[in-house]
This record gives sequence, structure tokens and C-alpha cells, in this order.
Amino acid sequence: MKKIWERIVPLSRADRKWDIEFWQAQSASMRFHVTLKMIEDVHKFKGKKKNVDRLRLQRSVENLKQA
Repeated sequence: MKKIWERIVPLSRADRKWDIEFWQAQSASMRFHVTLKMIEDVHKFKGKKKNVDRLRLQRSVENLKQA
């Protein structure tokens, strides 16, 4: 059975708590699937051709040092 999450609140009371609870309740594979779908949608919206090699999350590199 599919579980449906819904929250309706005034914008002034909206916070990220509900979003965090929702996404933490999802499996890692579901979060990955949805993330990939959003990346594909952005490429379509921008009018780019679907190129599997280019569909990836932006990566950031940090230099961490022990204090």
C-alpha cells in the first residue's frame, strides 16, 4: 500500500521540519531515484539533450585538515 504524505499550513508557519522527516522516512534507493528524476527534468527544462554521461550531481571539493 502506498503511503501519502500531506501537509497544509500557512506559509508563515512553514518550516523544513516536515520535509526533513519525509525524506528521512524514504529509503536511500528512493531518494536516489527521485534525485535522478529531478536532474533529468532540469535537463529537459533547459532544452538539453539527454546524455547519460552528463547527468550527475554537482560535486564540491573541500580540503579538510585535522585541528
